[in-house]
Amino acid sequence: MSFDSDIALVAEQERQLVFSRFDETTALQLGEDIRELAVAAKAALVIDIRFWNRPLYYYAMAVTGPDNFEWVRRKSNCVRRFNRASYALTLRQQRDNRGFAPDDNVDPTEIAAHGGSFPIRIEGVSVVGTITVSGVPGRHDHGFVVTAIAGHLGIDPVPLMLSHEEPTAD
Repeated sequence: MSFDSDIALVAEQERQLVFSRFDETTALQLGEDIRELAVAAKAALVIDIRFWNRPLYYYAMAVTGPDNFEWVRRKSNCVRRFNRASYALTLRQQRDNRGFAPDDNVDPTEIAAHGGSFPIRIEGVSVVGTITVSGVPGRHDHGFVVTAIAGHLGIDPVPLMLSHEEPTAD
């Protein structure tokens, strides 16, 4: 896969993975779905689901630590700032071989463009929060979230999944 094809696929994920409604029960169900996926994959994750104004679900699996919490915070801030999945920005930066531009006004201690945070987008409303995980490489963090959201929405996740291989330049 190329960077451009992965960027297009993440944009398609963002287009399709939109909720008609989202509340505390939805957050609990998604959080538990992600936890179950992580257990099955023998992955240790921190899982954070939040509206912009408050947390809805938080779970830290054994072997995770304070660095994972910081990654979650910074990835979620990335989505809040750009209204895109954090992995979309990761891919763009890798493709362009650069980080944030000075005119992006990004403090790297507050925002991280690494995979694992996905926007909670509600149909007709916009982005209201994030579903974020940290614990494995960003591409795989992103995959856990996409798989859980697709399953919750009754969408086949297979056509939306990125390959396991990192992208290469075109």
